[in-house]
Amino acid sequence: MSQPLEKTPMHTWRARALTALLLVAPLAAWAQNAIQSISTTQQSGSEILRVELSQPLAAVPQGFAVQTPPRIAIDLPGVTNGLGKNSVELNLGNLRGLNLAQGGDRTRLVLSLKQAATYRTQIQGKALIIMVDSAGVADTAPKAAETVNFAQPQNNQPLGLKDIDFRRSPEGAGRVVVNLPSAQVGVDIRQQGQSLVVDFLRSTLPDHLRRKLDVSDFGTPVQSVSTFQTGERVRMIIEPR
Repeated sequence: MSQPLEKTPMHTWRARALTALLLVAPLAAWAQNAIQSISTTQQSGSEILRVELSQPLAAVPQGFAVQTPPRIAIDLPGVTNGLGKNSVELNLGNLRGLNLAQGGDRTRLVLSLKQAATYRTQIQGKALIIMVDSAGVADTAPKAAETVNFAQPQNNQPLGLKDIDFRRSPEGAGRVVVNLPSAQVGVDIRQQGQSLVVDFLRSTLPDHLRRKLDVSDFGTPVQSVSTFQTGERVRMIIEPR
């Protein structure tokens, strides 16, 4: 029997849900740059994450940090995930683990921390260096009700989603896994009250995926996931407990 969950503030729920949504798309249409390996070290009280790429990045990538739960998210435009997996256990200092979420022409790195922290990034040749300072507290939590254009639509005709699944991570987080028909499908994410609304632009939903999933038995912060067609887009509503 799962333990009762504390009431989650809206900005906290939004941060959790952003890390929980994993978008899986065919890699053929993506750029050639790819993540090849990830390693960690500790130096002068900081944790250092080294992301090796097949090509150098054109510029230092954008990202943000949130305090509750402590997370750091960094977007890598034009980069694919070449690791063959969507999560990496780190367990070093302040670092718990790393999730990789794919959408459109980018990969989002989401670092799970033990406590809130500031971070710095720099490019060293073909590697991206992420330095996490455990002594600093991040104050850049994203605002509620903000629409995040995770990926712009590039397809001219609507494409059908392939599959929708729900999983529980080893840490107890809920993960909604969406199998996209193509990396061209656009994705918008926004908060609506306590719920998270995800729109898949210029897409269609097969009849067998038009349903409401009651996932309360998984023991995660997610209560249900509803997916339905609205115009030329598929809408998913993720409701918290």
